[in-house]
Amino acid sequence: MLMPVLALSLVGAPSCLDRSQSPVHFEALGDPIPVGPMAGAPVLVDLDLDGDLDAAVVCGPCCGRDPDPESGHVLVLLNDGTGNLTYAGRPIKLGETVLGAAVGDINSDGVPDLACYHHHSYEIAFLIGNGDGTFDSPMYFSMKDEGDPHVHSIVLADVNNDGHDDALATLVEDHALAVLLGNGKGGFERAPHQPYFAHRHPYSQLEIEDITGDGYLDACMTDMRGNAVTVLAGMGNGTFLTSNGFTLEGHTPFEAFERPMALQLGDLNGDTNLDAVVIADEGPQVSVMFGDGQGNLIESGSVFRVAVATTGLRLVDINADGYLDLITSGTGMRRESRISITLGKGDGTFERSFPFETGGDSPSPAIGDLNGDGLLDIVTGNYDSGDISVLLQVRR
Repeated sequence: MLMPVLALSLVGAPSCLDRSQSPVHFEALGDPIPVGPMAGAPVLVDLDLDGDLDAAVVCGPCCGRDPDPESGHVLVLLNDGTGNLTYAGRPIKLGETVLGAAVGDINSDGVPDLACYHHHSYEIAFLIGNGDGTFDSPMYFSMKDEGDPHVHSIVLADVNNDGHDDALATLVEDHALAVLLGNGKGGFERAPHQPYFAHRHPYSQLEIEDITGDGYLDACMTDMRGNAVTVLAGMGNGTFLTSNGFTLEGHTPFEAFERPMALQLGDLNGDTNLDAVVIADEGPQVSVMFGDGQGNLIESGSVFRVAVATTGLRLVDINADGYLDLITSGTGMRRESRISITLGKGDGTFERSFPFETGGDSPSPAIGDLNGDGLLDIVTGNYDSGDISVLLQVRR
């Protein structure tokens, strides 16, 4: 049963705004679904190969929170094609500080697999999918032997051009990017000379894209304590330059505003170059940095406020007008129970920002068409309430 979402209003406008003025409309699909304490950002992927997007949710502590004995796992929920998500089985225990996941095909069998990182461990847990929503027992590979493990992002991507997924993660206290090269059979080894220096505080939502325009995947991430954005140029063989001669001043990082939390890359102004949207640490500020196609990111001067204090973001064309829009969500100290949708204008600027209730504080939203109607829907992991919310986009 669809339940209407409340508290939709224009930023800066009276709270009694008529809902018909909103360019996008969402309705909650039933009550939030319990997944365990400390629910993180969901991953949406077709895990049982039936053509519908399913969800995998990692539950674990972040940022000074104590572990919960009922947490420390990943839980899979299968989609019946209408957006209804049901448990595929029991939670898969991975350790008390597991925090997030990335999806890929690490053994080259065409079935989605998961890579899960721990907030306080150098080990990555790799889960091989069976094609029915279940996984084999986890395999563990270590990014580093000793130090002060503090990990905040993971990506699976082929950075050495051998056709196999590799694993990359931000090591916050090591000021570094870790790279494990995959062999396409489920095994991994450390890339030469890794981890690669990534300045003071590489943090959330690591982006692996060709931002330099040379055909090789590069790494882009925020430097939260350095108030900057870092770009590491990929060499196409699994290694990365840590001092990049391609930039305007001979090196990164690129100056950003205070305490940039996370970023995402996308072409915001239609020039085919990747730009960056950067969000502040648990604040409503957002900055746009334009890319020149050669690895440089230049502040556009466009710093604006969104409806929700942020910790996560997604760039996606949510209203299907051909322009990337910004979806942000919040958790942590402010305990936000809303996400914010801010519409892009196609020239690198954004306009109206709309808040939507989710039912619990949401570290980062996941976006996909859950019910096959051609409209993008939203799933949020609600950290404090230990559940996920499904918001279906509806036509009005």
